[in-house]
This record gives sequence, structure tokens and C-alpha cells, in this order.
Amino acid sequence: MPALRRRSTSVILCASSTLALALSACSSSGSSNTGSGSTGSAAATTSAAPAGTGSAATSASSGGASAGLAAACTAAESEGQLNFRDTTDPDVFAKEVAGFEQKYPKIKVNFGSQRPQDSVQSVVAEVQAGHALDVDAISIDFPSAGPLIQQNLIATVDWPSLGVPESDVLTDQTAQFVRTQRTILGLGYNTTKLKASDLPDTWDQLIDSKWAGKIIVDPRGEYLSGLGIAWGEQKALDWYTNFMKTDKPMVVKGATASLQKVISGEAELTTSSHDAEILEQQAKGAPVDIKYLDVVPTQDHYAIILKGAQHPNAAKCFLGWWISPDGGQAAQLKYEFKGNETEPKGVPATAKLGAINSPDDAALQTKVASEFSKLTGGGS
Repeated sequence: MPALRRRSTSVILCASSTLALALSACSSSGSSNTGSGSTGSAAATTSAAPAGTGSAATSASSGGASAGLAAACTAAESEGQLNFRDTTDPDVFAKEVAGFEQKYPKIKVNFGSQRPQDSVQSVVAEVQAGHALDVDAISIDFPSAGPLIQQNLIATVDWPSLGVPESDVLTDQTAQFVRTQRTILGLGYNTTKLKASDLPDTWDQLIDSKWAGKIIVDPRGEYLSGLGIAWGEQKALDWYTNFMKTDKPMVVKGATASLQKVISGEAELTTSSHDAEILEQQAKGAPVDIKYLDVVPTQDHYAIILKGAQHPNAAKCFLGWWISPDGGQAAQLKYEFKGNETEPKGVPATAKLGAINSPDDAALQTKVASEFSKLTGGGS
């Protein structure tokens, strides 16, 4: 399979090793600050909320939508609706999409909450049966998109003409993906028990018997699998084998469940922690923070428009709004604490991003996650 092309490949990471949320920037009351966080020192408090809005649709930000997006939205009014699938809770999505439907009252978003794998399976089945698609666009992680790429079911879209930054567009063959979310992973910890300076600076330093029985790992291997992209398969497997043997981690499934154990004092650290979960718990008043190490795995989500979509212009209009900083990105940050920053703030200046940038990366990450899961004892 031809290598996936990222239109912009440079990644520059900003200095600072910890994230300490300024609750006023993204509180439970729903306020959202789109300014820049403080970066006055390595230990400065920086809000992830403004960082999350920094990369999305800057070319179509304060000056309004691009001409291409405006044209798509005008054409979309005659279509009247679109069908969109994502994993978001329907009640949360209803809040997030309210701004779009207020701005474009003639375009209704019909939403279904569905896992990417299930969305893919449904699309493939409909196409094979010769049926018209009942979905126009879906949110997806790159590894799940394989069958759609192989069967040439993803539409080619000129995303930059819709105001999307080129750095947010990935192309594999003729299939084009636009990134809608990027969460970044590190060590979650309880700030009443530990300081950032108490924690290691690298994943190699994390292998230490002093953490034995005090640290959490997810049984599915997915949170740490980005290490394989940064290091290669064998180094990642060697590291994980030593980690399991030396640190003897508690096995807990899920970022929320693991962080709750850190909050309660049952564990001191979790390797299943990402910025969005930390922000959400901080907004609730929990004494937690995150430290990013020398490799920062990411979990990226994309949106695609399907070939044969019945409402292609409505899908373009919605997704152009969905990733705009004052539209869908602000709403996702407000209600899900999830940003979409290409160059994440709050991580060490020399850190390497463990992100999928090609089909080979996707295959490697999937394989490494599977191997980690086997070494952990398995999980689903």
C-alpha cells in the first residue's frame, strides 16, 4: 500500500513537562478560553484548553469561513441534512452541534453513536449489497479505516479549500482524512502525593522497582503502543517486558477507571492517562496532573466523507465547521475536553511524538498493542 502522505511533516514541541489546568479556562460550567497558556517556565501552569484550539482551521478562523466552505454550505441548504457517525454520547453531541444548527438552520445533523469498526462494517455491507448509503461522514481512527481504503470508499476532498490547515490532512492513495481530535498521553499522578520532579523524565527511567505495585497499565496495550512507532517494534517489546517484570503494574482497563484509582490512593501512577481525561477530572476538582516523558504517544481521530454520500455538501459544511476553532473545536473542548493541536504544548522540547503518519505506522501500532496485551495477560 502506498505510504500515507502528510501535507506538513514538521513537528515542533513546546517546552514544559507538566500540565496544570487553570480551571477557569475549561470549567464544569462550560467556559472556554481560546487564548494561549502560560509558558513562563518549565513548571509553569499551562491550560490545555487553549492549546487544543490552536491548530484547527486557523486559515479560516477570525476572518470567517473560506469561500470554498461558504459555497459548500450554500449548496448544503438544498440537501437539508447529513448523517454523521461518531463515538460521542448522543446527549453530549447534541450540545456540541447546537452552534452549527444555529448558524445553519436549514441543515440538520442526524447523529448516530457508533464505534469506528462498526461504522466501517456497516458501510462495507451496504456497498456490497448495492444499497444507498445511510451515512455521509464518519469519525474514525486510522487503523480502523483499512477496509474503506482498500475498497476505495473514501471521497477525495479538497480540505484546504474548506479552510482546513494542510497539516491536519492525511492522504492515503486517493483517500483523504481530516484530523478532528488529538489527545496526548503521559503519566497521570495525584498531586497531593507526588510532584512532577518525583517522576521519571523518560520511559526507560520508569522501569524502577520503587514503582512496583504502585503503577497502572491497561490490559489492551493501546495506550502505550505509540512507543512502537517512536522506537520500533523490538525495542518497544523489550521495554514492555522489562516494565512488566520490574514494575509489576496493576492491570486496570480504561483511562477513567485507572485515574480514579490514582485519585483514591490505590495507585500512585497510571500509564493510561491522556490530557483530556486529566482536564475533565481537574474540572471536577480532582488533585491530578500529567507528566509527559521523552516519547508522547497520541490518539488521533479523523473524519472522512464517503463516496456515494447522499449529502456531500452538507458533510463538507459540517466538517468544516466541526474543526474550526470557534465552532466544533471549541465545543469539543468544552464538553469533552478534547483538543486537536498538531504541536502539543506542555511536553518536553526534545520529546518525540508517537503518532500514526502512514499505513505502516498504523499496522505497527496495532501489532505492538496486541503484543503488549499478550504480555499483560490479554484484554478486550
